[in-house]
Amino acid sequence: MRGPKDNAVDARLADNLRRAIELTQLGLDLRRSVIQQQEPHGDAMVQVMRQIRREKEQAWQQNRS
Repeated sequence: MRGPKDNAVDARLADNLRRAIELTQLGLDLRRSVIQQQEPHGDAMVQVMRQIRREKEQAWQQNRS
């Protein structure tokens, strides 16, 4: 029988998987914006990179707690 600790671990794993999927999507969005732009240093790429950085920092902080 599974205990509450197992449920907490499952919830944490599911959350980490969800965040990994979100970061993968952001990476694909970044790739798409770079491909679509003639200038690789445009605003869209900067916005996506900032969003990726925020998501990674948030995931890191939540995993530490």
